[in-house]
Amino acid sequence: MNEYDSDRIINSLSANPVKDPSDADIIIVNTCAIREKADHKAVSAVGKYKKLKIKNPDLIIGMAGCVAQLYGKKLIKQIPHLDFVIGPREIPKLRDLVFDIKESSSHRKINTSMDVEEVFKVSPYHKSGKVNGFVSIQQGCNKKCAYCIVPTVRGSEINRPLKEILEESRLLIDQGAKELTYIGQTVNSWKYEGERFYNLLDYLQELDGLERIRFTTSFPRDITSKMVDSMKNNTKVCRQLHLPVQSGSNRILKQMKRAYSVEWYRDSISKLRDAIPDLSLSTDIIIGFSDESTKDFEETMQLIEDIKFDTIYSFKYSIRPGTPGELMDSHVNEDVALDRLHKLQSRQREISLENNLKQVNKSYKVLVESESKNNPNEFFGRTSQNKAVYIKNINKESIGKILDITKKEAFQNSFIGEPT
Repeated sequence: MNEYDSDRIINSLSANPVKDPSDADIIIVNTCAIREKADHKAVSAVGKYKKLKIKNPDLIIGMAGCVAQLYGKKLIKQIPHLDFVIGPREIPKLRDLVFDIKESSSHRKINTSMDVEEVFKVSPYHKSGKVNGFVSIQQGCNKKCAYCIVPTVRGSEINRPLKEILEESRLLIDQGAKELTYIGQTVNSWKYEGERFYNLLDYLQELDGLERIRFTTSFPRDITSKMVDSMKNNTKVCRQLHLPVQSGSNRILKQMKRAYSVEWYRDSISKLRDAIPDLSLSTDIIIGFSDESTKDFEETMQLIEDIKFDTIYSFKYSIRPGTPGELMDSHVNEDVALDRLHKLQSRQREISLENNLKQVNKSYKVLVESESKNNPNEFFGRTSQNKAVYIKNINKESIGKILDITKKEAFQNSFIGEPT
């Protein structure tokens, strides 16, 4: 979501990105507030540019995104060299804001309104020839999970019109994108004028030039039989799904206000795997929420043991301001939560490697995305299952093509492969 917003920021200013901050006229730090650590990183990132501001008083420094939305006035007060803060929904107004700063003697601006009519007005910047891109189909969230700050910083759910989604997709495809990822906080709850998410997948399949469709993040309760059928029958939908479970304990899920049970989640996974046997699964898990007991944690460990996720994004619970979780009496001791997190991550590393080793010497279709950053003799690509593959014995002409690649070596998070 933030990468997509960063591209929209570039386009909103008709800007030419520079690699060296000292060459910039405007520096904007785009931020995430999902965890406390992200808050601190955001403020620290802005602090790095103070010396540049002293050297060049005309330099404009801004903060965008969720931290800007959350702490607007506080940030302007605490960071003297910060010229503006702007929330995610205000990106279409960024160009006017920058001109106001250039022409105003008062200089500093705060734009954090949620009342913005054309939330999706600005399309993302897309570098010509880039193989993949993002398309937002939804802003905000209505789920109100107890730990989550998204409804506070991104507002209530707004679903993008189908026509706009198709138009932006066409724009990116015409600029060279072969694979598009459709993003929303609960992307599979998208609906517009009677159309549902499974209908959207069917429309996207008809786009000439689009070879792969991904989407994230899905909400377990919104996995329907029609969605599963659409995924199964759609030749462009990738065989990969990110489906956050957050906990393997029904007691904790209830406190999180997740609106589904572990049994519901397991049943959804079973239906998905029956329909799409080669489906790769990833999930999110929060450790240490509320009074999570040893039994609750063990149930989470049992869940990952049974489902064998390919990837887990796991975090120690971080209290977020303005969320229901902030009002709870207490949460698990930090040391205990950290110990549990390490245990879960250690076991998941083993599972990821075990899953990958089963794929060695098998051939997969890989979309070649770019040259490898670390090895000039290799190229980077991903399978439909979102597995990273570093490919030998191909050339630059392969970028943007889908090749049959045999996986020769497996690691925890990637493979080395060669043309089949």
